[in-house]
Amino acid sequence: MVDRPVPSNLKPSLENAKTDRPKPYIDRCHTQQNLTASKATCLYGDVTAKPTIVLFGDSHALSWFPAVEAYAKLKKWRFYSLTMSSCWPSDIPAWNSTTHKLMTNCAIWRNNTLNQIVKLHPAYILVSGTRGFETIGPGNVVLKGQARANAWEAGMFRTIDRLKLASKHVILLSDTPASIFDPPVCLAMHLKSVLACSTPVERAVSTAWLAIEKAVADREKISWIDPTLWVCSTNPCPPIVGNTMIYVDGGHMTATFALSLEKRLASKI
Repeated sequence: MVDRPVPSNLKPSLENAKTDRPKPYIDRCHTQQNLTASKATCLYGDVTAKPTIVLFGDSHALSWFPAVEAYAKLKKWRFYSLTMSSCWPSDIPAWNSTTHKLMTNCAIWRNNTLNQIVKLHPAYILVSGTRGFETIGPGNVVLKGQARANAWEAGMFRTIDRLKLASKHVILLSDTPASIFDPPVCLAMHLKSVLACSTPVERAVSTAWLAIEKAVADREKISWIDPTLWVCSTNPCPPIVGNTMIYVDGGHMTATFALSLEKRLASKI
């Protein structure tokens, strides 16, 4: 990666990057952590159409909303966005490491949402989530390493088995590379060096976690999409591609960048 200044025509601008988020944040369709479930319909695309696509998962899944919405409009499909912050799609306990409490509303939301998806019988289901959350085992012990991976795997098998009751086309969409910085903040302090706010591939991408996700998809005989190279095609991983800002923060894509991935995502779907 060759260093360069922050582009003067950056989209979104550094000032606007933090608010460049998908619609469901604005229309309150996205359920927030530890709050009651959204009662909104969460229906987008061609709302009168019969073919349906569903996006299901946490806030990292929601980052893909602009690309999926564009695809739904292109296909003239209905599009349901069903997401909750800090709530893994995997059927395991969601542990809040800040409050040291179990997020009981996550399990309730997940179960109710899975029931809703089964009733919808969508043509396609995209399921996605971050690799970064914590979970617990017996005695409220926070799981680490392989124990955590095993729990996530088992929970995803349970979740995907339910999704397969709803659709013949379930797609597991892997998490995007992460940034060790808060890119909009970092770049504002390093206007002459994008490289100063770039993340080494070995810290941005977990090849071990990608392998776990692929193994789950293979065992369940569902499709798997790895977007790693769409976001990070160089080492280190840049916070900007062309004149487009990738990140809102260390883990979520800007809506502008996500929309730029529409054709790539469509080709995989």
